[in-house]
Amino acid sequence: MGEAFGPDIEFDWRPTLWAAGVMIAVGLIGNFVFMQPSWLGYSAFLAGVVASFRSGYYDPSANSAAVGVLLGVLILTPVIAYTRVVFMFGVDNAGDQLFNTVALSAGWLLVVIMVLVPLGYIGAAVSDFTRKKVGGPIGF
Repeated sequence: MGEAFGPDIEFDWRPTLWAAGVMIAVGLIGNFVFMQPSWLGYSAFLAGVVASFRSGYYDPSANSAAVGVLLGVLILTPVIAYTRVVFMFGVDNAGDQLFNTVALSAGWLLVVIMVLVPLGYIGAAVSDFTRKKVGGPIGF
């Protein structure tokens, strides 16, 4: 009997939620306080580092970081898109605001997910590799 393909990914919820929280907090601060949308890349990398530090020695920290960044981006993108539609484009009608927000979010998610999720994964992999090579009490 053949084995069924199961597309599952191994991750832990606690580091994932930490990564999502860091992604949302730093993304909001970068976008609305410093007006730098490019900080989303830095926040994804930092979320990966935080997920790595919140994981155990043998835990899949990079997977947790990637899922956390994905959750953070899915929450953060509609908020940023709505503010762009209302304040930058000046759309006044509620129906137009909703349509433009959904369209901008969908298009932006296609691009942003392909960039930010691997950055979170790389951030966790680099910090996990570094803390295992250093051997110190970094994050343990």
